[in-house]
Amino acid sequence: MKRMTSDAVSPVVGVMLMLVVTIIIAAVVSAFAGGLGGSQEKTPQVSLKAKPVIQAFSDEDKTNTEADYPTDFTAANGIEFEHAGGDTFRLSDINIVLDTGTKYTITSVDKLNDPTVAGSGEWLVLPDGITDGGYFLKVGGSKGDKNIAPGDKFMLFADGHYDSSDSPTASTPGKYIVWRPEGTAGGLGVQFGTKVGWTVVDRGTSKPIASGYVVFR
Repeated sequence: MKRMTSDAVSPVVGVMLMLVVTIIIAAVVSAFAGGLGGSQEKTPQVSLKAKPVIQAFSDEDKTNTEADYPTDFTAANGIEFEHAGGDTFRLSDINIVLDTGTKYTITSVDKLNDPTVAGSGEWLVLPDGITDGGYFLKVGGSKGDKNIAPGDKFMLFADGHYDSSDSPTASTPGKYIVWRPEGTAGGLGVQFGTKVGWTVVDRGTSKPIASGYVVFR
């Protein structure tokens, strides 16, 4: 009569348990990794159109590189963007990089020059109250509305402009539109007739959302 033996059972069970544990660990790691990936901030996928806006332009002294506006003159100049499709985003979540060969970044927390501070507001030509202190404003939106959805438009306002066409000392005489945020020593002047590249950047991921160029005329 043959006797039953279980000598080989333990190794088989051990191998099966090891496989089960391995599979469980792999599943947990996969789920954890997927959770991390899902929690990472994503860059909005957006299509933007842009056009230069010159509402008004005046400089009473073309022999220098300063802004010599007529009394009480104002103009809402800058770049108008239209959301042509894609994700909704907030104006508070973007920066705009302008590129004329030298790159210059305008952020959502930059403030326009304060004309009440001596020496700081010589470029400022925007009408009072047109922004809440920043450069970006939704077109036709209510105060504080920063959501930009497909079909919406928003402005990147410029501080001001000047015309140095008759200046004997200007290195490149001509008309310029100017960005000069409060607290900056320099700023950016863009000559009319030249390309200025723009890139809208997501502040959370530091990745570009859209880019292109405009020409002021």
